Amino acid sequence: RARVQMSDIANTLDRSVAAAKSTYARVDPERLAPFLEKVFGAKVSLEDIGGGAAKSGSSSGILIFTARIHQNGQDELKRLVLRYDPKSDQRLFVEYDLKSEFDLLSRLRNTSIAVPTVYGLDETGEDIGVVGFVMECVPGEPIPTSLFTSGPLVETDEAGRQAIYRDILRNLAKIHNLDHVPLGLENFTKNAEGRTPQEKLTNWWWKTWEWARPKAYDRLVPVREWLLVNAPANVNPVLMHGDPNLGNYLLHENRVAAMLDWELSSVGAPELDLAIQIVSMDPHRPHADQLPVRPPSEAQWLAMYAEAGGKQLGNLDYYKVHACYEILICMGSMSTYLPDDIVAQYDAMSGFYWALCERLMNQ
Repeated sequence: RARVQMSDIANTLDRSVAAAKSTYARVDPERLAPFLEKVFGAKVSLEDIGGGAAKSGSSSGILIFTARIHQNGQDELKRLVLRYDPKSDQRLFVEYDLKSEFDLLSRLRNTSIAVPTVYGLDETGEDIGVVGFVMECVPGEPIPTSLFTSGPLVETDEAGRQAIYRDILRNLAKIHNLDHVPLGLENFTKNAEGRTPQEKLTNWWWKTWEWARPKAYDRLVPVREWLLVNAPANVNPVLMHGDPNLGNYLLHENRVAAMLDWELSSVGAPELDLAIQIVSMDPHRPHADQLPVRPPSEAQWLAMYAEAGGKQLGNLDYYKVHACYEILICMGSMSTYLPDDIVAQYDAMSGFYWALCERLMNQ
């Protein structure tokens, strides 16, 4: 029964992403090819154009294609991804800053962090009709929303799963240990009011809640106030991925080929990245006995992060509240435009996160 429940959740999330993406701006290949010719300085033709991952990446528009680059009498084929502003009222966030994401990936390219190579940015949308950037399409398989019911974690054996978990956390620890100041990322914060990176992040997320104004609007007001009042002093900010849920790791042969979806990244606390991972796995834990794969416990996860050379962690509970806050804002924003049956499922799912964050706030 639990397996059905978890697959129902995954199915709901898949359907919600597909419903949102159906309203996203369509990119004209006739405009994309000339843009790529400027990027590569060569004649370019496009092949195998597709919408990409219809069931993942609900925040931005995604177009996957092959570019045939004609240069010096030879053809080079590159499998590429265009990540772009959806230009739709049925979007997840009130604002998109794809230039910052492009700039970050450019800066990370010469580090040991596994990121896709980025090639070109249309900062204004004048060339391709939407603001967006082109990056390599890294070969690999994502972990699906269902996490422990299908996909790479289920298809491998226990040794393979442990290898995946350890590499996920090794890559996260690399980000947290990166000396980001020489990369020009010392003041890499979200565009919002606040004295600290954490305050700015809390208030940046609130912009979307204010814009969407879902029916649970009033219930989140005290959560935001609690986060602002109780924010721990973070004297040594690190680079955070910002959304390191397991679905944003692309895997190849039980290793991380690339970390995707950096749009929520900023400097801040390593605890938030860990909290996002833990809290996103939490709904699966009560059903562990009936799942094909038992989720790792929080203690196991934190121990693997420490073994990977991760940072010393402080007040994890505060950041779990913040992780719930982000998840509730995403669900609330999407519930304002999705079909009623999906919204009903979202309401049921969000109950878990409301209960968790309110319990942590009041303990």
